[in-house]
Amino acid sequence: MNNAFRLSSLVRPALPALPVLLLAACATAPGSGESGRSWDSLSTEVQLAEPGEHEVVVVINNNAVLGNHAGIFAGARLSDPAGSYRNVGSQLPDRQHARLADYVAYQMVDGLRIRVYRFTLPEPQFAAVVSRLPEADHALPLFCGAAVQNAIAGIGPFRGIEATWWTSPADLARLLDSLTGTRQAAGVCLWADGRPCRAASEGR
Repeated sequence: MNNAFRLSSLVRPALPALPVLLLAACATAPGSGESGRSWDSLSTEVQLAEPGEHEVVVVINNNAVLGNHAGIFAGARLSDPAGSYRNVGSQLPDRQHARLADYVAYQMVDGLRIRVYRFTLPEPQFAAVVSRLPEADHALPLFCGAAVQNAIAGIGPFRGIEATWWTSPADLARLLDSLTGTRQAAGVCLWADGRPCRAASEGR
């Protein structure tokens, strides 16, 4: 990853934008629960296959104006920038390993607007994404959207997505929307129940 996105470069430009950034959580944990449901009960509603061997899956918690959180799976490898899924999940015996379905259910505590973007990449492109995940893992709070965007920027189907010092999860979702939704699209967008995002957009 370019050094321009390291801590020393992030702090200075972030200061003028702080009021805006505070509207986007990239929170350490989902909120008290707009859904009114527990993590365990929500997991029964998730109908998503686990990521394939060379599949990149971006999960956007879009339950706020700028989005609450963004995370990314590369195969079975999860990067949850500035998130808390691993810390909370590792305390439970049956959650020692990150699972897409479980991660999505964890985000659904905030509400049901969880968008899951799936892309299968050739091995060299997949490996390029994986090589960027260690840096994404160490993102600062409020920088989850940028961490995920920078992990995929310029690679394969994401060649039109540029690296950034900051973006919101909702803005990242809009970029990924342009890569899904048609028969010729590079990827697909799904709700937690497995329905296509566009077809299931009403009421979400």
